[in-house]
Amino acid sequence: MASPLTLPETPAGVARVKLEIERVDFSAPEASGKQGGVQAGWPLWLGTWELDRVDRVSGDLWNAFQDRLRGRQRLFLAGDTSRPYPAAYPNGFAGMNRAGGGAFTGAALSWAQNIDTDGNAEIALTGLPAGLVLAVGDYIGFKWDAAGAAAGTYHRRALVRIVTPGTASAGGAVTVEAEPPINTLVVPAGAVAHLDRPMAAFKQDPEKSSLGPRGGGSSMAGGSFVAIQDLRP
Repeated sequence: MASPLTLPETPAGVARVKLEIERVDFSAPEASGKQGGVQAGWPLWLGTWELDRVDRVSGDLWNAFQDRLRGRQRLFLAGDTSRPYPAAYPNGFAGMNRAGGGAFTGAALSWAQNIDTDGNAEIALTGLPAGLVLAVGDYIGFKWDAAGAAAGTYHRRALVRIVTPGTASAGGAVTVEAEPPINTLVVPAGAVAHLDRPMAAFKQDPEKSSLGPRGGGSSMAGGSFVAIQDLRP
């Protein structure tokens, strides 16, 4: 099983990123005038990663990355490069410990999702440091092994964005609301919930992606990658 690619980490990396939830909904108006809606398919992330003026070496790496994607054929892993960790911990979790003891690397010990009466997705995490702060706009990632893949390869990924803040209790537990809800028909209960570099699996939209031309010194005049999330067991 081929491993997903990852965005190149170069001196001239991603300058701007936009992640938005792509929904396919149908309107369902009623005779009374009430406007309803019907969800068609699961909401997916639509990602855009923009580059500014890129040096020659970095440009070669980005060109190679696009070549290796082979249009829509290959998966790559990516997330919000402007928020690789929660906003309160921009440099990661070095030196932090779980409430119950042991170093905290970013992974929760367990997670659960509850859909409340209003349809909000409440994500509960345990095994965090006491007092850990999660802000609106932070991400929770989920990673698990694809069927037939070696343990710990984590070829499968999913991503949610926090929409209500939370602070971990003295016991290291917190509950926040997030979007989109986790598709528990795809994301297994044994998936690892983590806060370090959360990512999803994507496939490129080659019609909307473009790398800029080369100029003097073989530098590249920017470019962008556009992709839609690929969510599979």
